[in-house]
Amino acid sequence: MYKHILNLLDKGDIEYKSFKHEPVLDYKKAKKVRERFNFEGVESKSLFIKSKSGKYYVFVTVKGTRLDSKKMKKLLGEKVSIASGKELTEKTDCIPGCAAPFGYSKEITLIIDKNIFSYDKFVFSPAKPEITIEIRTKDIKKILDVSENKIIYY
Repeated sequence: MYKHILNLLDKGDIEYKSFKHEPVLDYKKAKKVRERFNFEGVESKSLFIKSKSGKYYVFVTVKGTRLDSKKMKKLLGEKVSIASGKELTEKTDCIPGCAAPFGYSKEITLIIDKNIFSYDKFVFSPAKPEITIEIRTKDIKKILDVSENKIIYY
């Protein structure tokens, strides 16, 4: 998946910075790494969710945003819940705490929180807990344009 994400960045002609560090799987460790590398961007949050009918989605938002199940049900037309860590790994090769915002197989729909576009830069894990990538938030739309995933805006 990591290579697929890099391919999307290249395909979209996206300028990015990549940082290598100790594995980050929680916000406490992320804060330490952020301070050390002085990241400018807002920290991403990618939730792997599953609908009642068995469809999988990735909700791409920013740190601190909670999943509003009622709003999501209204958007998708059915109830959703956070998928298990096992499902995340089986369906995406990501590990819990390290879901990427994009780079998934085309069967997985991306739900993009429009709020992310109110920030200048966006920091995310490319499915490897020891790597962080920082991009301009406006470039997310270019990435989505070259992605094969269905996109829904939240």
